[in-house]
Amino acid sequence: MEHLVDLDELAARLRSTVEQWREQATVGPLTWRDEKASWPQPIVTDRTAVEVPESLGIRLSLEPDDEMEFVVWTGGWADVVMMKDGEAVDLCPEFRDVDGAYAAVVRNVEDFLA
Repeated sequence: MEHLVDLDELAARLRSTVEQWREQATVGPLTWRDEKASWPQPIVTDRTAVEVPESLGIRLSLEPDDEMEFVVWTGGWADVVMMKDGEAVDLCPEFRDVDGAYAAVVRNVEDFLA
């Protein structure tokens, strides 16, 4: 897989933003998947357990039943699943670098929180 997005850099950029989101929603920890792990590749919260990061995820929830999960893949896309007001939405934004990935995450989370 081509590595367009440095997930460590993305995680570092998201940390302060995630703290702001916690004022409005329940925000889970950042999750990682290791490209080199054997199948099935586990999803972990400990970055040090990951040799080559393949994905970076985060989950948010609002009361009572609204949820969003955002998984950024180092190859330049994200899988976004959102349940808001009883309606399910699946999105797959694409980007070429960390700036684009960061913008996609922030834009979609802010839409979810609005």
